Amino acid sequence: MGLDAGFFRVHYDLPKAERRRFAGTVALFAAATSTALFALVFLLRGPIASLLLGDAERAPWIVLAAADVYLGAFSFVPQSLLRIEERARAFSAYAIGRHGLNSALKVAFLAGGHGVTGVLASDAIATGLFALALAPVLARGASRGFCAAPLRAALAFALPKVPHGLLLQVQNLADRRILSAFVPRAEVGLYHQAYTLGAGVKFALAAFEPAWQPFVYAQIGRPDSGTTIARVVTYAWAVFVALALAVAVLGRELLMALTVGNPAFWPAAPVIPVVVLAYLLHGGFLLTSIGIAMEKRARYYPLMTAVTATANVAANLALIPSYGMMGAAWATVLSYAVMAGLGYTLSRRVHPIPFETGRMGRIAGAAALSFAASRLAPEAIAPALAVKAAALAAFPALVVALGALRPEERAWLRARAGRLAPRA
Repeated sequence: MGLDAGFFRVHYDLPKAERRRFAGTVALFAAATSTALFALVFLLRGPIASLLLGDAERAPWIVLAAADVYLGAFSFVPQSLLRIEERARAFSAYAIGRHGLNSALKVAFLAGGHGVTGVLASDAIATGLFALALAPVLARGASRGFCAAPLRAALAFALPKVPHGLLLQVQNLADRRILSAFVPRAEVGLYHQAYTLGAGVKFALAAFEPAWQPFVYAQIGRPDSGTTIARVVTYAWAVFVALALAVAVLGRELLMALTVGNPAFWPAAPVIPVVVLAYLLHGGFLLTSIGIAMEKRARYYPLMTAVTATANVAANLALIPSYGMMGAAWATVLSYAVMAGLGYTLSRRVHPIPFETGRMGRIAGAAALSFAASRLAPEAIAPALAVKAAALAAFPALVVALGALRPEERAWLRARAGRLAPRA
């Protein structure tokens, strides 16, 4: 129900004395509703298995998958509290522990011959233990009681996120579905492999987002909030661009390393930088649409994704018949460009933030020049890596040359370089 987003947004509007009771209210409501939904899925497990998997005998898979989601409902409030309290180390430790345990269980269950059932069971067990480990965080950060008005405000903000999330899935998966109707399945497999590598830049977004929302909401009401947010957006954009550039430039070599001994995958390499560009635009959307959330205009999210998903499907249908997997990749870029443009425009309308668009554009320009230089690399691996390394090394110099740094930032960099320089 999008309650994680709603919890964050409303938390910062409440007096500190009411925040613990609000956390308890959201946790109780989430537990009650998710219990009811899990019970419903359990009762209908046979028909659901027949509908989704074509076999009612696989109903235990439906139950295990639903159990994973159900148990996760008990963890999002304490996870949110860790983010609000800026306890990054604890947040990371819990996440690493959960995924490490999940991986170990998967290996053990698969080695024991439990197949898909073992994979799904490991997800549910790891999530349940994760929620249990977070229980002390919830007990400390929440109190008993029920406050209806803040819960209604959270749901009012959160519920539009549900169609938004569903439409994002349409946007993310339509390309492969449409591609499979026009090209051989082998080409779909090539595209999926390249897409997975290109989309790797989203891990930077996933790492950034848990800290981004608490930081922004904590700025609400401060006189210099717009300037502060704009400056952080510029720095985050620079990091996203640098990571995206690295993946785009080295995409072919990454693909070759991961599919060593299987050259059949290597023709998919041109897809990687295009997908990287799409996810860089997604990062731009995440950064520059924040005013919508600050003003609680969550109803704009499904409207934006409806337009974006429509553009994605239309572009895929138009480009794939002629250009195959490259058409699918550019359709993804087009859809994320539409999303980024809509997010920036609507956000500026409801909550103007003085984004440093000139500096952000110069940073992107420096990356474009670096990427263009990397295209001069030969086919042979060793000289190609040398040329590409030089192109990547040129990026920060181009950022400076294009005037993307402020005087105080240049002075800071000179001071840092002076301290790091070897002394005689």
